[in-house]
Amino acid sequence: MTEALFGLDPRTALAIHVVAAILTVAAVMGVAKLLRTPGRAKDRWGVYESGAPADAAANAPVPASYFQIAAFFVIFDFEAALLYTWALTAVEAGTAGLVAAGIFIGALLLALLYLWLDGALDVGARPEGSAKPEGAG
Repeated sequence: MTEALFGLDPRTALAIHVVAAILTVAAVMGVAKLLRTPGRAKDRWGVYESGAPADAAANAPVPASYFQIAAFFVIFDFEAALLYTWALTAVEAGTAGLVAAGIFIGALLLALLYLWLDGALDVGARPEGSAKPEGAG
C-alpha cells in the first residue's frame, strides 16, 4: 500500500518510522527535563494512580479489590474486541449474526447487573454512616 501511495520501499518507510519514533521520544524526554522542578523530593510526590503512596514498600500487600477491578476490566474489555470483529462482518453475518450479537450483549448485561446487585463493584472506602455490605463483620 505504501508503494501505491508514496512509491517508497517498505524498508525505507520502516526506517523513517523508526527514526520518527526515536525523535518523538527524545523530544518528549527533553521537554520533560526542561519542565521538571529540580531537587524535588520523592516524599512530596503524593499518591499516584494506584492510590498507594509513592514511597510505600514494593512488597506491601495489595488489596484484593485492585485485582478484582483488573479482572472485570479484562472481561468487559474482551467483549469489546469480540463485538468489534462482529461489526466488521455485520453485513455478511446478516440477521442471524445480529441476533447472536444481541444475545451476547444481553448475557454481558445480565452478568454486569448480577455483579452490581451482588456488590462486587462496590470497592474502596465507604462514607461515614453508610451500611456495611452483608456478611461483613
